[in-house]
Amino acid sequence: MLSPQIDLRDLDGRHWANWWRLLVPPPVLDRPRWALVIVAQAQPLVIAKVIVAGHDARGAVADRSLTSLEPKALRALGKTLDVGAVVAIEVGALARISAEIERQLSLDQDPVAQGLLVLRALKHASGRGVWSEPHLLDLLPAPSFEPIQRTFDLLIPDGTAVAAYVLEDDRSAIHASIIACKRHGDIETAATHLAIADLVPEAEFARDWVKGHKRVLAAIEERFARPSLAVFLERATLLRVITGPGDQLAREVNARHVVFDPSPAWLLGLLGGATVAAFASRGARAIASMLPAAARERASELAHRAQAAMKESGAHPFAMLGFDPLELWSSVKHFYRDAGRDAGGPRATGP
Repeated sequence: MLSPQIDLRDLDGRHWANWWRLLVPPPVLDRPRWALVIVAQAQPLVIAKVIVAGHDARGAVADRSLTSLEPKALRALGKTLDVGAVVAIEVGALARISAEIERQLSLDQDPVAQGLLVLRALKHASGRGVWSEPHLLDLLPAPSFEPIQRTFDLLIPDGTAVAAYVLEDDRSAIHASIIACKRHGDIETAATHLAIADLVPEAEFARDWVKGHKRVLAAIEERFARPSLAVFLERATLLRVITGPGDQLAREVNARHVVFDPSPAWLLGLLGGATVAAFASRGARAIASMLPAAARERASELAHRAQAAMKESGAHPFAMLGFDPLELWSSVKHFYRDAGRDAGGPRATGP
């Protein structure tokens, strides 16, 4: 999936920094410090040390207010120390995790496969030597590498490029960009708009990106490969999609606030399915509000069954993964609510 010899070229530092700001949850950006709790004993709880790391780190502190390793208690400690995350590790847990990773790790593995091994080891230790708040270890799936590679091969053909562009809201410049080329099953080349800026000047393109994106696609094909998937949108639109309801992306596409070009069939199916599911859900809620209380539970169950049937009726592009990335996103996007407020919150653009 990621070539060990990936060719990184024409990287715009501003674009990379903006991708970081867009994709990292706001609490992590607002409070980049984090706390490490060294647990001498979990039952009964004995805290050996609390270390605050990150910006303006204070090092070891004498805080002993933590009386439990439950999420609520870790969250309270995080507020007390004014940190964005709290990680508690029992003495000896790191050695067990390292031993588990070393048994399966090899130098010739794909970097993504190596990352999944580490994630699986951490998830295995979650609640049994490692505790965290936010509790992402419990939320994130850790599939094996093979289904991820097979899904990647199914969705992105070899010898093609993919691209993502986020424009400034005032259309003065490109906020962030990425261009990647896939060959032999791996991403072998990655760049930013700098790689084609001589063919498509940034400011000129940003002023009218909806019409001008075809020039970007042509330049990518000339310099890299024919694009098989590319997305263009403005920053505020991206933040609405990140924090909005399940069909927000489809609504933004219908309003031409997001342009997918090329737009593969599997993507159109996903967007259509999200819209249908949203209408079904809204309809079910409207009907339920008019029903007697005793019948509302049946109506809710019927709506859930209808949505499941819609999902299973076709070949879902993520079927091989063993989990639905869209459902996963719905369970973690509350971490981005502050970003949505910055963009004015989700904006309805459809019925």
